[in-house]
Amino acid sequence: MKRKGKLIIMISAFILMIFGFFLLRFINFSVNIKKGELGELTKDQKLEDFNYLYDVIVNNYPYIEVLKRKIGYDFLSKKEELKNMVVSSKDNAEFYKNIDKMLNILQNGHTNIISPLDYDMYKEAYKGLENYAWRKVISNKDVEKKYNKWKEIIKSESFIVPIAFKYVEGNYIAYKSINGNDKFKEYDIPKFSTLLEVNGKEIDKFLLSNIDNFYLSFDFKRNKLKVNVLVLPCKKDEIIKIKLKTLNGKIIDRILKGEKVNWESTKKEKPDKVYDTRIIDKNRIAYLKVWSFSYEYVEKDRDGIYSFLKSIKDYPYLIIDIRGNGGGSENYYKNIISPLINKNIRASFYILFRGGREIKPFLVSRGILTKSVDKLPKNLNYPKEVKNLFWGFIESDKKIAPLNPVGFKEKIFLLVDDYVYSSAETFAALAKASGFATLVGTTTGGDGIGIDPAIAVLPNSGLLVRFPIDMGLNPDGVSNEEYHTQPDIYVEWKYDDFIKAVEYSDKNRDNTINPYDTILNYAIDLCR
Repeated sequence: MKRKGKLIIMISAFILMIFGFFLLRFINFSVNIKKGELGELTKDQKLEDFNYLYDVIVNNYPYIEVLKRKIGYDFLSKKEELKNMVVSSKDNAEFYKNIDKMLNILQNGHTNIISPLDYDMYKEAYKGLENYAWRKVISNKDVEKKYNKWKEIIKSESFIVPIAFKYVEGNYIAYKSINGNDKFKEYDIPKFSTLLEVNGKEIDKFLLSNIDNFYLSFDFKRNKLKVNVLVLPCKKDEIIKIKLKTLNGKIIDRILKGEKVNWESTKKEKPDKVYDTRIIDKNRIAYLKVWSFSYEYVEKDRDGIYSFLKSIKDYPYLIIDIRGNGGGSENYYKNIISPLINKNIRASFYILFRGGREIKPFLVSRGILTKSVDKLPKNLNYPKEVKNLFWGFIESDKKIAPLNPVGFKEKIFLLVDDYVYSSAETFAALAKASGFATLVGTTTGGDGIGIDPAIAVLPNSGLLVRFPIDMGLNPDGVSNEEYHTQPDIYVEWKYDDFIKAVEYSDKNRDNTINPYDTILNYAIDLCR
């Protein structure tokens, strides 16, 4: 009976997908782009592109009110300001930069221009019948023509202050020299000094006044916005003044000059795998680190992960570490969960959609049929805008079935932080809601409950803009993007541990485990 039920579900899903594919041919789904190659954009063309993008956001974007609550920015009241910024762009390169700034203001990790460098990757990723709407937009011949021109215009270089600051226990600590040379020595800045001010502004106020340049996450413990790793952008030859406090408490002022960095050249070659394993305590504590859920590694890593899990099946403790994991494919985390469980695990989440016409082809592509928000269950802690901003919802039943279970029956700890995003966030949310693992660390990054972001194309420039089309809700009804997934046990890096960890990693770059890792050590102590 179980096999029969599963078969019926699979057949139903396939029929729904086929139905959606043919339905797309009957709805008005055409790619909104002007024909021909990209030329230098006129003022009217820039205005048309801006108006189209602004309307897409106003009618479809789910986090307008979340943005107000998060940083106090009312996007809808800023139309003229944003329009002037975009239309006044002096050339195509500045137009690209200003559209990018406009999207940054929305403060969402799934809202961005698909860069020319990433165009081919997205084109490759969105294959398959269920991705019909995405593929039709990305692979449009006129989009491709314009992106070939954008590849010549947009370079992967920028100007930055060549010292990076890490947010630790509420402060920004100077910990890393960028561009290869010892910038601490060059600028006479003692390493591990705390950043206090930038250009005369206290650091928290400086960040809040530059939301078009920084993605701000939220420190729930201290009730303030933050940047996990702060790298200060600047213009060519711009001078940046900073104030710092050294380890011995001395206040110092320094003047730094921006330097060019080519981010493409800093990218490492693709690794053979995106996971690593260690035995922390033989026959007792095993460790699995996963840096990414990249769709490219779903098949590549499956056998290796399975082999490791099988080898530690009798261990009483497994620590899975997804800190720093920005997501990728949901199929990747099934490589981890399915061998470890002996029966189905599941969790239900509600996903809300607005009624804009631009998102409908993407819903049809995935065979999504929504119910009216009036039918949402009562007595959950929904965002106040649910009734007047959203049009429909679905119940997403996340279910993972065992696949060749290895026989593991004991305790799993999942290490998380606020880099955990997208499908990695889905894994964390599912693990917590289903009881699969105990979450240890800091609050996750959010926006992991829902479907892939939609893609809009600006008619004249041909730029592809990703944006989320849904608001995923945690089991208690709150927005996952706003409140993320809270760990079961909150543990953050300690300042003293962080300093020791940086010094250790500078000398031991290939080590997966750092002996001064506050969060990992806490989890290890739980196992002993």
